[in-house]
Amino acid sequence: MTGFEIQSTSNPNDSTVTKQFESYRHTFSGVSASGGATYNFNERFCLKANVSRGYRSPNISEISAKGVHPGTGFQQLGDANFKPEFSLQGDLGSFYYGKHFTVSLEVFHNYLTNYIFNQKLQSTQGGDSLFVQSGNAYPVFKFHQTNARLFGGEASIDLHPHPYDWLHFENSVSVVMAENLGGNEATITDSTKYLPYITPIRTNHEIRAEWNKKIACFSNLFLRFGVQYFAPQNRAFLAYNTETKTLGYTLLEAAIGTDFVNKKGKTLFTLNIIGTNLADVAYQSNMSRLKYMDSSPQNWTGRSGIYNMGRNISVKVTIPL
Repeated sequence: MTGFEIQSTSNPNDSTVTKQFESYRHTFSGVSASGGATYNFNERFCLKANVSRGYRSPNISEISAKGVHPGTGFQQLGDANFKPEFSLQGDLGSFYYGKHFTVSLEVFHNYLTNYIFNQKLQSTQGGDSLFVQSGNAYPVFKFHQTNARLFGGEASIDLHPHPYDWLHFENSVSVVMAENLGGNEATITDSTKYLPYITPIRTNHEIRAEWNKKIACFSNLFLRFGVQYFAPQNRAFLAYNTETKTLGYTLLEAAIGTDFVNKKGKTLFTLNIIGTNLADVAYQSNMSRLKYMDSSPQNWTGRSGIYNMGRNISVKVTIPL
């Protein structure tokens, strides 16, 4: 049975046919629910708390993957014996909505059972387990399950001083820590105590000016300048070279946009100019799988793999019909 309602007859004497998958049928079940409360101390300050139970069944890739993934450059293997993931999370947040500024602080703790993650395999002779196809050798990765916990928080402050309502200065910082607690025959060592592919500490700063009133032939004019900082990620799943530590980096971005209007205030067209990574930083995101592909480009950084996008400037013109 191919899975597409087309029957085929197996021929054990045909050496050109390879059986890729066993037949599979399974029903997953679970309960997801949440409950929370908000206490308003006054019209500007409140406290929120929430407890939730989450459930996710393994997806088709995690169950049945068996082949070279063209987007990552390695062979991916699934596991048909996976159980559903369950999580129990508690979070607490405080919020203040002032006349001249808004402040928020939130923390969370999430405990997960049967957490699914990807791990590089090691050969029985030591070194990477390799899959050879068409003369090319690909490292082999396999999905595994473990117990885990994620905890962290986010803080933000938005300054919008009156009477300068057109000006905003937004700042935020977010932290996510992830630990591998073991279970499902997973052994915890110094190289496996963290979960792979977790975002590092990140800060975001943006100053934005918006003028909604018509100024000459311009309307809804805005200017924006932002700075994003990503801290080094040293809490990596280092076992078997599954993941490598990632250097920190800072990205600059800016944008300007406006509606061009006629004397009657009708929009003729809208123009937006957006620039990202303006300093043209050579960086690799800890969340990118491309940093583990190909040994090129080789450069002064001493790092291999594919980098994230450099300086990029885009121009967008929208004409209403």
